[in-house]
Amino acid sequence: MRLNISLLFFLASYVFCQNCAYDYVVQKKVLQNSNYELAYKNLYQKVIDLGHPLSQETYYIPVVFHVVYNQESQNLPDSVLESQIDVLNEDYRRLNENAVNTRDEFLEFAGDPNIEFFLANVDPNGNVTNGIVRKFTERSEFLMFDDIFSNEITLDEVKFSNTDGSDAWDTNKYLNIWICNIGVLDVLGLELGQVYGYAYPPTNIDEALASLDNDIVPDWPVDMLSNEESVQGVVLHYTAVGRNNSVADEDGMSENNLGRTAVHEVAHYLGLRHIWGDALAFFGDDGCSVDDGIEDTPNASDQAGYECDLNKNTCAGDNFGQSGNDLPDMVENFMDYSPGACQNLFTNGQINIMRTVLEISRPGIINNSPSLNIFEEDHFNHSKIIHKIDLLGRRINESNGFYIDIYDNGLAKKKYSIH
Repeated sequence: MRLNISLLFFLASYVFCQNCAYDYVVQKKVLQNSNYELAYKNLYQKVIDLGHPLSQETYYIPVVFHVVYNQESQNLPDSVLESQIDVLNEDYRRLNENAVNTRDEFLEFAGDPNIEFFLANVDPNGNVTNGIVRKFTERSEFLMFDDIFSNEITLDEVKFSNTDGSDAWDTNKYLNIWICNIGVLDVLGLELGQVYGYAYPPTNIDEALASLDNDIVPDWPVDMLSNEESVQGVVLHYTAVGRNNSVADEDGMSENNLGRTAVHEVAHYLGLRHIWGDALAFFGDDGCSVDDGIEDTPNASDQAGYECDLNKNTCAGDNFGQSGNDLPDMVENFMDYSPGACQNLFTNGQINIMRTVLEISRPGIINNSPSLNIFEEDHFNHSKIIHKIDLLGRRINESNGFYIDIYDNGLAKKKYSIH
């Protein structure tokens, strides 16, 4: 019974006030297997010890949205999903308009992940697709869990057609993002809070690292391999998708109308932890003694609490950075729990983690990217643009975000603009 009491304490202190269920997913794994915590931390350190990504090239990630809806308001239009792709591309290329708001003391740490996303244009069977799967479900909601005393993550049922969800496309080749109505669990009259998204951390890094370095011995518990590959991906509440989502204000969280819930969850999918180190994820860990394992994110004893408090410094006295000064909490980091309008950066250390994870744990994703012919500028000097297309291959007149210019000599050039 002690285990169940601990879980209840965790839920009351965590889920009640959080929108991201990543900590909860990790905690479930700890409760399932006591070796998970050590394996998780050792694994993360191994990725850091690798030092740097193997490549600096732009990585392109094909995305498939699974829109699992019960009400028409949950069946989000293409325009909302396309805007979500735009937000991901802006934030993962540091092209976001509010990047200028990064405080001076953090400019030395902010970087461009050089990762871009596009709606998949070919499905697993080789057929042309727009990268959007729409599935009506008889279920009015999907709960994070049905029973607080169970270690099963029942929200994963949205990922399977036999539980009235939508089956994943090959998770080794596509980033699957499920969109649904995530329900709020009522326990003894207490609502535990709304979850807006979650993602599993990568779980096959040990084996991949071992293939790169014979001195690295795999130590990830076999029974902790995130259930199976078919659950890998991101789950989002339908009100937290895109920045032009007309239903974003349904639950009073107009903050979600910026598309940054997906930015946060995709970063978990790419290996990042919360910036304060998930202290609540492991019992016995607390405060400034726990960090996220990344050198260029200042220690923080807690999350931002959905406030953009630029004076917040929960770990005062931790001299940090080139200046050696005591820096405040990095509330503008995408991996904190601050308002979306406040968030504006990934650090170079975080970028190294994400790119390394892509290279060693999810190589099929980046190898499944479209063949983009990149030419030097002089190839275009004497060519004329005949039309523009978006990333879905549709002709457009005005460009906002990523688009492609088609030239009269048959060449194509990918560009970006913000209006």
